[in-house]
Amino acid sequence: MKFNIPIFIILSFVAIGVAAAGKSAYLNPAIIMEQSPQAIAASKELEDEFMQRELNLRIEATSIKQLEENYRKDNAIMSAEQKKKTEETIIQKKRKFQFDQQSIREDLQIRRQQLIKKLQQTISAVIRDYGKANGYDFIFTEGVAYASDSVNITDEILKELAQ
Repeated sequence: MKFNIPIFIILSFVAIGVAAAGKSAYLNPAIIMEQSPQAIAASKELEDEFMQRELNLRIEATSIKQLEENYRKDNAIMSAEQKKKTEETIIQKKRKFQFDQQSIREDLQIRRQQLIKKLQQTISAVIRDYGKANGYDFIFTEGVAYASDSVNITDEILKELAQ
C-alpha cells in the first residue's frame, strides 16, 4: 500500500497539470491570411485600385521603348539638333517613368499595410469570439513546433470568417 500512495500523488499532480493547461487549439495564420474571404476581397480591392495606374505605366514603358527604337533606327539621318531633342525627350520620359513607378510601389505598399492591419483586426476579433464561444483557454498561431490535426481549428476559423 505504501507504493500506491506516491503513485496516486504523482497522478494527481499530472491531472492537475493537464487541467491547468486548459483547452487549447492551433490555427495556421498563413492559410487564414490567404484563404479567408476578407483576404481575398482585400487582394481584389488592391488589384482594382492599382490596375489602371499599372496599365498606364506599361503603356508608358512601351512608348519609351518605341521612342528609343525609332531613335536608333533614324539616328544616322537626324540632324544634331533633332538628336539632342530626341535624347532629351527620352531622358525626361524615363525619369518620369521611374518616378511614377516608384510612386506606385510606395502607394501600393502603404495601401497593402492598411488593408493587412484591418484584416488582422477582423481575424483577431473572430478568433477571440470563436475561442470564447467554444471554451478555449489558448489558441496558438505562430511559433508552434507541432500541433495535432485534432487541435487545428484553421478550417473552423475560415468558416467563421465566411459568415
